[in-house]
Amino acid sequence: MDHTIIIQHIEDCAHHLLISVHKEEANTKETGIIIRKYVETGHITAEEEKALKLQLEDTLKIIGIVVPFVLIPGASIVMPVLIKMAGKHNIDLLPSVV
Repeated sequence: MDHTIIIQHIEDCAHHLLISVHKEEANTKETGIIIRKYVETGHITAEEEKALKLQLEDTLKIIGIVVPFVLIPGASIVMPVLIKMAGKHNIDLLPSVV
């Protein structure tokens, strides 16, 4: 395979990762604002509740992907296969920003 193609692929993946991290950061800040509003006022809108639930779901997905990499030897090989197989069964294991 040509080295320029490999380098371009790596750059594209890194760019996608940085965009996803930026989106996740923005979502996390928004979640903090919503939580603060709920603590202060005792209520949030239906739209804010939906955003809060989505962020919680994304956080749990991230934890579910990261923890095996840390704890299970060989998880870096198994997880991509697991994610692909789950996708074939309409199970979304990846956070929404990916």
